[in-house]
Amino acid sequence: MAGPRWVVTLLAIGALAACGDDGVTSRDAEPADHSSPTLGASAPAASEPPREPMDQLERPVAERLAPRLEDEGLSLEYVECPGWPGAVPAELECKGYVDGVVGEVEVELTEGEHGRVEFDARLDHGVLATSRLVERLEDEGYTDVDCGPTPAYPSLEGIRIVCRVDEDGDPTHVVAEVTDEVGAVRIEDY
Repeated sequence: MAGPRWVVTLLAIGALAACGDDGVTSRDAEPADHSSPTLGASAPAASEPPREPMDQLERPVAERLAPRLEDEGLSLEYVECPGWPGAVPAELECKGYVDGVVGEVEVELTEGEHGRVEFDARLDHGVLATSRLVERLEDEGYTDVDCGPTPAYPSLEGIRIVCRVDEDGDPTHVVAEVTDEVGAVRIEDY
């Protein structure tokens, strides 16, 4: 008898349709969000360098430090040092304005030949170069790494930077969380 089978089939279809959320049909449902997370982190607050020209110490420090930072994908905009009385040896903690982020620049002044003052400068902490994060992820075996367009972030504990990576040929995302002011990061799955 064909009649009872049709009734059972219609009852089964009706029961499945009644299982929806509060009467929302698939036609009314919001589409699932399949978009990728935003790469990088919130853009850091821009730090404007001072308007006055760099002094006789700051200029050469910036000239020597800038090419080193360019090799790391960073742009040094300005170096601001405290007053230096001219005595050597001396160590100064200066501010380096790097891609809108302020970091610490350590300057070591020594006496060279014939009383000449020599110095070395390095960006110590305060700035996390996105290019260095990309290099680390590549060293860990990820490919096609993209951590967004922001070149640098302040090295503040807790900042989370999202990166798109390929892992064994499959696209996925990871999060790099800054764990200290030196710029150490912990890598986790997104």
